[in-house]
Amino acid sequence: MTDFHNDPAREASGAAAAEQTGTPDSTSTAARDSLIEAIYRIALDPQTYDTFMERWDGYVTTRVAHEIGGTERTDMTATPELDTHFALASKLLDETMPPPTVDGQEPAAPGAGRGAARCLIDEHGVIVWYNTAAERQFGLRRGATIDTLGLEEAHRDRLIEMAAALASSHGSPPRPQIFTTRLSETGRDVHFQARVITETAGTEVILVTRLSASWPAGVATLIRENFAMTPSEIDICEWIADGRTASQIAELRGASVATVRTQIKNIMAKTRTSAQPELVRLLHLLIRISEDNPDHSLRVVEGPGLRRVELRDGRSMPVELHGPEGGDPVIFFHGMLDGMAALEHCRDLLTQYNLRFICPARPWFGAADPDHGPMAGSLDRFAQDVCEMLKDRNLRSPVLLGHMAGAISAHATAAAANSGDIRGLVSVSGGVPILGAGQFASMTTRQRVVAYTARYSPRVLPFLLRAGIRQMRTGGERKFLMSLYENSPDDLPVIADPDVQDMVLNGYRFTVAQGHRAFEIDSRHVVGNWSRHVEATEMPIHLIHGESDPVVALSSVEDFARRYHNRTQLTRIDGTGQLIFYKSPEVVLSAVRNMLDLARA
Repeated sequence: MTDFHNDPAREASGAAAAEQTGTPDSTSTAARDSLIEAIYRIALDPQTYDTFMERWDGYVTTRVAHEIGGTERTDMTATPELDTHFALASKLLDETMPPPTVDGQEPAAPGAGRGAARCLIDEHGVIVWYNTAAERQFGLRRGATIDTLGLEEAHRDRLIEMAAALASSHGSPPRPQIFTTRLSETGRDVHFQARVITETAGTEVILVTRLSASWPAGVATLIRENFAMTPSEIDICEWIADGRTASQIAELRGASVATVRTQIKNIMAKTRTSAQPELVRLLHLLIRISEDNPDHSLRVVEGPGLRRVELRDGRSMPVELHGPEGGDPVIFFHGMLDGMAALEHCRDLLTQYNLRFICPARPWFGAADPDHGPMAGSLDRFAQDVCEMLKDRNLRSPVLLGHMAGAISAHATAAAANSGDIRGLVSVSGGVPILGAGQFASMTTRQRVVAYTARYSPRVLPFLLRAGIRQMRTGGERKFLMSLYENSPDDLPVIADPDVQDMVLNGYRFTVAQGHRAFEIDSRHVVGNWSRHVEATEMPIHLIHGESDPVVALSSVEDFARRYHNRTQLTRIDGTGQLIFYKSPEVVLSAVRNMLDLARA
């Protein structure tokens, strides 16, 4: 296995070669090696996601630019030379991915990625990859071996035997090993675990990582329900269970030590524990209870604002309800990443406009049952689910409102409905059918690389999305969020609002509650040509789009409006990016209200 530790000189030469020629051949050595290093790094160190995306963007953009003159194919950026590396890194993601809790909130996963030392050892005892924390804590350099770790003799010998066993094709994989080493920077003894990771092609390596307490999905629920703790207090409980001190927790959370100590005192008061060791024992008992009584279900409890629609094939579809009960019906199709967050932002306005928002969750989102059918037909199947809901609930002549990626589902539902059943469709910052690669050119870097991957290298898409999810689940939610809008100056002031940030981040958790599948399906639809759904109906369409939308260029939306000019109205919002619904909700709700009133007239 190659040594994939970062080599700045090699990266610089690769970048220079790419700039000079811009061809796949020029990036087939240095730049490719740099990308391979980033693939493994993101699998083990989730906060390097931005670095991985930058390198993958350079690789995939060069490949697309080279191939785009010919016929478009979904394998234009096929990566056979990278497949083995993606397979092994995917295995590492599976091994280290923190699970969501039962209510869709992701745990902080103490010790699983925030600065924890990690390295990979091959069958020869050579350390073939290590992160920055391991470099610092063990003094690792290129060519380091097990001897470099500075272990006690007995621990070193067991690890050497474990590595040698990788070369044997006989017998079961070696059992995990636990060893202790003293960190020079703190003087503390820290326990590490060494275990074998096996990728699908059969390659085996040893993953060495700090031994940390598990935090099963149900622990947060137990603590919240029985001790009335806040999310911040629950987060601190995870670190305490992992043996972290107040000063370490403060550093990890970016808070003052005094603040953390006050929060620990509050935790001890709520749990009626008199000393921190007693608190640690209680937390580990709660971990054991959660492990003995696992609850892997995502629960939906019906109430005034939530219903569960039972579908004919046995699946169920959660439906949120917002606005006055007697309000005019609007079927809201949520975005790919922000879920129902926009509705939280305009709750009070729904009464003013007399609108009742009915909001079905697509399969794989939040607590919605999954749809295991072929991805190619998922859009049509969801449209049928919504039509079934309209019929069963006797919802007559609603307006369909598609937000961002949800606009595609709105168009599919309009096409599936009977003639006259739908009054019209409003699309806010919505996508349009992708007719050619040129429509990707105006996207921001992060959006474009996802789009290129979904359209031209779909086999890599699950890894890319799961790596992003892992960044979010290990304390990088805001970093992930800001990366989407860092090059959209009109959106930055909106997303900088703490209330908007919290609502959007809750939407992210809604999207990834069941993993990457919801994100993957929507990504594939967004980059496709779904014109057939638009052309299957003659209903009126109102497009509301920001002048500087960083994902769907206004020019593409204007082209769409011209193609269907006989029934399409376009409202351009100047000085606005993608976040129209958060910045100007009155514009959206007024358009919906007008469409309802015009239909009646």
